[in-house]
Amino acid sequence: MYRTLLVLLVLVYGGLHVLAQSPFIHTTTHLVQPGSEPREHPVDIQRMTVDVKFDAPAGIVKGRVTHVFRTLWRRVDSIVFDAVGIEIFQATLGSRPVRFRSTDTTVVVYPEPPLRWDAEDSVSFTYQAAPRKGLYFIGWNDTTRRMRRQIWTQGQATDNRHWIPMYDDMNDKMITETIVTFDSAYAVLSNGTRVDAVVNGDGTKTWHYRMTRPHANYLLMIAVGMYDITERRAASGVPLYLYSYPDYPDRIEPTYRMSVEAMDFLERETGIPYPWESYSQVPVADYVFGAMENTTATVFGDFFHVDARGFLDRSYVGVNVHELTHQWFGDLITGRSPKSIWLQESFATFYPHLFTRETQGEDAYQWSRRGLHRSALTASEKDRFPIVHPNAGTARIYPKGAGVIDMMRYVFGEDEVRRVITHYLRRHAYGNVETNDLYLSFQDTLGITPDWFFDQWLYRGGEPHYKVSYSERARDGGNVTSVDVEQIHPVDELTGYFRMPIVVEVHYTNGSKDSERAWVDGQRTTIDVPNTKGKDIDFVLFDPGSQVMKKVTFHRKWEEKIAQLKRAPLMIDRYDALEAMRGDTSKEAERLDLLADVMKNETYHAMKTEAIQQAAAMGLPGAWKIVAMGYADKDVNVRTAALGAYGIVPAVLKDAAAALLHDSSYAIVQQACQRLCASFPAEKAIFLDAIKGERGMHERVRIARLEVPASDGDMAAYDELADLCGPSWEFMTRQNAMQAVKRTGMLTPSSAANMIDALWSTNGRLASVANGVLAALTEQPRWKSLVRTTAGGLAMKPWQRAIVDPLIR
Repeated sequence: MYRTLLVLLVLVYGGLHVLAQSPFIHTTTHLVQPGSEPREHPVDIQRMTVDVKFDAPAGIVKGRVTHVFRTLWRRVDSIVFDAVGIEIFQATLGSRPVRFRSTDTTVVVYPEPPLRWDAEDSVSFTYQAAPRKGLYFIGWNDTTRRMRRQIWTQGQATDNRHWIPMYDDMNDKMITETIVTFDSAYAVLSNGTRVDAVVNGDGTKTWHYRMTRPHANYLLMIAVGMYDITERRAASGVPLYLYSYPDYPDRIEPTYRMSVEAMDFLERETGIPYPWESYSQVPVADYVFGAMENTTATVFGDFFHVDARGFLDRSYVGVNVHELTHQWFGDLITGRSPKSIWLQESFATFYPHLFTRETQGEDAYQWSRRGLHRSALTASEKDRFPIVHPNAGTARIYPKGAGVIDMMRYVFGEDEVRRVITHYLRRHAYGNVETNDLYLSFQDTLGITPDWFFDQWLYRGGEPHYKVSYSERARDGGNVTSVDVEQIHPVDELTGYFRMPIVVEVHYTNGSKDSERAWVDGQRTTIDVPNTKGKDIDFVLFDPGSQVMKKVTFHRKWEEKIAQLKRAPLMIDRYDALEAMRGDTSKEAERLDLLADVMKNETYHAMKTEAIQQAAAMGLPGAWKIVAMGYADKDVNVRTAALGAYGIVPAVLKDAAAALLHDSSYAIVQQACQRLCASFPAEKAIFLDAIKGERGMHERVRIARLEVPASDGDMAAYDELADLCGPSWEFMTRQNAMQAVKRTGMLTPSSAANMIDALWSTNGRLASVANGVLAALTEQPRWKSLVRTTAGGLAMKPWQRAIVDPLIR
């Protein structure tokens, strides 16, 4: 952990001057993290060839890797390669052996004589590893063979070093080749173009893949499994190879819905053709993240590999567009260091946001923007790290950065920013970038200097908080509406007063409006909106459409809120009026009528969800009717909100809730079963019979159906739950089953053994759930004793024992 220093930038020009006296320096963040600059390296790796074989049941990789390089330093007498827990058998420099030394995390080679500037040579290692990061062996410990058997990799951030001796950092890009020898019954995917696949005489096959352009080595990937492959083509002719499980052909279309459209959209929107020869996507079991944008070959968790009903609960579309965007932002151009990671993740979050407008319409686009803004504002409640900082955090490098790009288009123009991005991508193709490269692209393309924008939104932290009020006064035979804007957020060295163009709209009772776009700058700004005909004000909008990331304090009269709710042109402005009514108990009967109107007249789910939540919280006699409208809504989000509105389903809504046991959404069926059984226990058998045979994605409906009798002491149902906790199932099923077991309050040797197995999983989410469930249940002495006895009968390696022991002491 590095100590964080808050510093003022200085400019050396005839002496040192403090920031207040100096122009903005656009290459340095205001919050400095020592050691965050790109890693130094004495050689430039130009090509890496990895040749591997696997002993899957043992979790072992055996390989040979060759690094072709050019020296960057005047004298190179040692080269350090990252190698965590890798056993090196041999190292060669060119064709001759070279002295090397291994540590727990590196292997160092010592060229003799030392290499000089621009020398071209190669280093090869023959090695073996049994990694628990970077390379994952899935399903090989399932003795029942029900679990899918796979091998897959996850390199980001720096995990490929656990199975390949390599220079493992993002600031060196190279052409890679991957050669894999494995059981010929399986399919193997890696980066680039498949050169050949040779059948060997021993039941194996050797697959050879090669990139033709350089990319960062954390993007190198391998996936091995049983797959079918569907080919589609983009409008430009780019081939898309869609991998799927052979036993689930019905999941191909829902999983990969809009894949071709996304490719067409990104080629058009970026102005840059897809920069590689082909694009593959492959689902894998027990994946440790959501998805990974490996160059030409995205890996994603098979929890996104869904059927048509599962699509309603968990769609891959957004993640699909995110990872595809990375083929440009992250793969074509790659950040030079971790503080440049926003140049990858923010753009890969922004373009799915933009794709939402094209595919789902303006309301969804506004709601997506609101989500970006809320995430950023929530993060600032904890700290105010800038986006350009290695510790910025997920909320800043993903949603806040995407929101900042969205504001770039608002401030500078959509077409203008599109030209900047095209230039930026073309100029830095297949290279490394930092934030200043994007800044210079504005200058090179548009001839403008957006230093103030980059300073306040990227190199500084925080967001503006505007306090808004307005008044009317007479002027020149008419009126003027004066909108007073005060910036009330804390101001210090890290966060200043923001400068942004803000639109103010004054809407009148006759249906017309006047608007002004003005710069809000400094602590206080007044925006005058002429009202030459003296029309009566209906309501006033500050930043209609919520273009600017901000907090707003704007107290409005009840009548103004109603007018805005009923007549604001944009959904998000009507939503703000509706949300502002939340908790107002002064006019509850009138508010209830307004909520009913929302359910009848609005079409977007966010509006209806807010109405349902407010109605349920009011507790008025008739409020349930609004919730009932949600039960029958065609939007799955609204039905979900309605079903979750009450902890206990009111008797008057029992039939409506029971109808949801036949819903198209698995998640709603699961939730309906749980809510109904808890609310009307005497009728549990009826509810369970209604979903007999339903399983759902990740067995979620089946688990809900089993939990009820298991909680009542039905051991057959409990044993089925215990089995679902075991290694024959992917991690989401296992963790759902474990949570159900926890709610039963009981353990058996079988369920305990399966949870102990989960503690050792390389999937951190699964291990965390198992640890939490066991920790909760072993608070009871009898269950701790059972777990201790169960663990004592299991063969464990020292590292496994170290994980289990804290639970049974």
